[in-house]
Amino acid sequence: MVRSIAPYDFMAALLALEAPPARLIERALAASPRLWERTLVVEACAVRFDRALRASPVANSAPLALRELLSNATAQAVRQGLAVPGQISEIAAVARECGIRVMVLKGAARLLDGGIPGGRAMADIDLLASASDARRLHAALTHHLGYAPMSASPEHHLPTLTRPGGLPVEVHIRLGPRPTALDTRIWHEVREVSGTDLVIPSPTAALLHALEHGALVHWAVRYRLRDLLDVAESWTAAVDGDETSAYVNAHAHRGALMTMLGGARRFAAAIPLGRPAAWRTVRRIACARHLVTAHVRDPARAKSLCIAAGVLAEGSPRALLRPARLALFGVEQARVGS
Repeated sequence: MVRSIAPYDFMAALLALEAPPARLIERALAASPRLWERTLVVEACAVRFDRALRASPVANSAPLALRELLSNATAQAVRQGLAVPGQISEIAAVARECGIRVMVLKGAARLLDGGIPGGRAMADIDLLASASDARRLHAALTHHLGYAPMSASPEHHLPTLTRPGGLPVEVHIRLGPRPTALDTRIWHEVREVSGTDLVIPSPTAALLHALEHGALVHWAVRYRLRDLLDVAESWTAAVDGDETSAYVNAHAHRGALMTMLGGARRFAAAIPLGRPAAWRTVRRIACARHLVTAHVRDPARAKSLCIAAGVLAEGSPRALLRPARLALFGVEQARVGS
């Protein structure tokens, strides 16, 4: 257990700008490349960890295999970030022609708000529109820009659109698997993207979206480092703390959101909300996941067992409800047709 969790604890300490104990450094840097690769995949924060490691006093002690993994992740993130403006410009032109109001979310929104390309990994470009407009935009991107839809989708966005040389595009009809008050709130106080008709969320709405996305959309890997860091980075001086507190306290998933905030506070001390013992919960779940990743060799089996271990370690009846519902009823897919 100690060895399997060492890379995670080492990453968390550096990302929190803490000085890891010498014994932890020794154990983490002695971990096998396979264990490091699995840990980075689960926590999905290789780019941020690369920056943190490079800035630390132990950077030169890291094994070459680890440094190459991180360097490759950062290079890919830069390529992804540089591809976004061109795709966004094309999408904006199509949306304008169709008279569709479109919001850009998550990583692409951060870039449009002045973020540095390659600051974090980006798997796709997330867009939000009303249900009827989303269907029209989805069809227009397919017809005019050469995107092809994948065969399936989750509840909250239409089938992912892909084309060679570009990031996948997800056109959302709502923000998560179940409707929440944020689906309406996120359209308040939007910020316009200069030179386009696109908008991005306000700082408070962006913070609430990072919270819900990490806790509800990523329920299978809840409290992973990537999502905690997204919450930490979203908490800026422009966030309305009173509104955030009121929203979280009234939320059906208040416990998970408060744990997210408490865990993120390790990386952003200015966050005034969150469960005091949140990090104990976060680390307990991480221990379960990384014990599996360390001892199950087959990647596909390790992934499924990792999810199961994390959900069980959370120890919440509500956390078990989602996989039980999926097992019984499957995913209710969003539809392109009316």
